[in-house]
Amino acid sequence: MSDSANEAVVRRAIEAIWNRGDLDVADDLFAADYVNHAGVITDLLLGPEAIRISAALHRLAFPDLCVVVEELSTDEDTVVLRWTARRGSAARTDGSAVLSNQKSLTGITRSRLAGGKIIESWTEWDRIGVLRELGLVPTE
Repeated sequence: MSDSANEAVVRRAIEAIWNRGDLDVADDLFAADYVNHAGVITDLLLGPEAIRISAALHRLAFPDLCVVVEELSTDEDTVVLRWTARRGSAARTDGSAVLSNQKSLTGITRSRLAGGKIIESWTEWDRIGVLRELGLVPTE
């Protein structure tokens, strides 16, 4: 697939699954043996179900979650996504987010694709900071 087609798959995953909560789209975008190497439920579940559960857990904790695609770059079968996740008052107009009273974090996700589907991904973000904010890890 072309670079732009692979980028479109990753962008659709963000918009449909993470921002709108349309978890059924995972079947269209993620391979049956998809591995989420650095997710919340790392390697415990495979395939679209892994991403559905991960997204559902995040959206349960943060129902007003809005993930903004900051940058996409592609090298052969790999798409690197730099993103910002925000929560708080969020309203979308013309594809952009208008945000206030928000908390945010940034991250990078590297996804490898084959046959138009994401087959594996690695994500880096401030997990400890989020757990502290939720009161699940003591503050210093």
